[in-house]
Amino acid sequence: MKTPKASSRIFAFVLLTLTLCLIAAPVSEAAADRVLHTFGGASSYPSSGLVSDGAGNYYGVTEGAVYELSLAAGVWSYRTIQVLPAGRADFAGGNLVRDTAGNLYGSTWQGGSSGCGFIFELSPASSGSWTYSTLYNFNCTQGDHAGHTMVMDTGGNLYGVGQGGGVNDYGVAYELSPASGGGWTYTVLYNFTLAEGGGPQIGLVADASGNLYGANGYEIFELSPNGDGTWTESAAHVFTAEEGSNPLGDLSFDSAGNLYGTNQAGGKYEAGTAFKLTPNESGGWTSTILHSFVPKSPAGASPEGALSIDSAGNVYGTALATNGASGYGVVFKLAFVSGVWSEHVLHTFGGTPANDGSLPEFSLYLDNAGYIFGVTAGGGSSACSTNGCGTVYEVSQ
Repeated sequence: MKTPKASSRIFAFVLLTLTLCLIAAPVSEAAADRVLHTFGGASSYPSSGLVSDGAGNYYGVTEGAVYELSLAAGVWSYRTIQVLPAGRADFAGGNLVRDTAGNLYGSTWQGGSSGCGFIFELSPASSGSWTYSTLYNFNCTQGDHAGHTMVMDTGGNLYGVGQGGGVNDYGVAYELSPASGGGWTYTVLYNFTLAEGGGPQIGLVADASGNLYGANGYEIFELSPNGDGTWTESAAHVFTAEEGSNPLGDLSFDSAGNLYGTNQAGGKYEAGTAFKLTPNESGGWTSTILHSFVPKSPAGASPEGALSIDSAGNVYGTALATNGASGYGVVFKLAFVSGVWSEHVLHTFGGTPANDGSLPEFSLYLDNAGYIFGVTAGGGSSACSTNGCGTVYEVSQ
């Protein structure tokens, strides 16, 4: 988990229209769960969720490598497809982006020619091998610490954020575009400032109109293209005290254009929240608190991952601190039934003693058959650390 840059300024919270839902007591659901891979040794320290190619292959990153997890004849197999140039010292992070040709794109927190991170591409070959390319090295002054999830548009342009660097040293939003003669062109779209909450601390998502959304510790921001190559930044939503603060998981859109996310801190019980933003007729967003987490609850607290939404509108995520059966985290489901949002715990992790993982701080992947795939940052094998090396797991409802 990366530590965001702290802001020295206290911000007043803006009161927005807030729709509060009654939150029912958490309910435990039976689920069949299994560990698909246990990290250990050089392949330890996973640092992202999974992306899928739709053919039974899943891809993720550790701090120093890119890996593939494949299902064939009912058996899961793991392989490292690329070790990054400096290994763990590059500190990769954020989910990979996969384009229609099967190429994978990622970014790092540090490393590269200036030590401030780089963007890379992996291209598949028919033989099953992959070709590695460094697309861009951050030069520190125009952005750095860019180990966050990027988003790609239909033209093959990549958009992302650097948590540091830029004109004000509070980070940048950038575009990396394929050049007509080969290579890639890097453009700073926006230089963030302290006045708007400091640097971005999660990756970007895009709506159907090409607007980009991300967050700092206090608000969700929007970047809108002006049609002349420039972009305008605005506060899409400023969190109230009851909505929480410090989002560490990426935002997610559903098919209707609603935006979902989590706050790791604050909220009604000071243990974080899950929230939904719905576009309203005035051009703004109406906020709904889906769940307020409770400290030291067996249902989890302090969520750090993105939320995933299924076709029925159910919301899935992970939370960290728990007590009771274990203190290693949970996978949860939020369902809207009879006008009430209720939390259902699908899986409670047991950490290294149970070998199923701990610290589930990354996004979940939902497949069409109802299986949930995720990654833990700890637990499993203790070969690399007493806190465990992490796992890839599956939960079925």
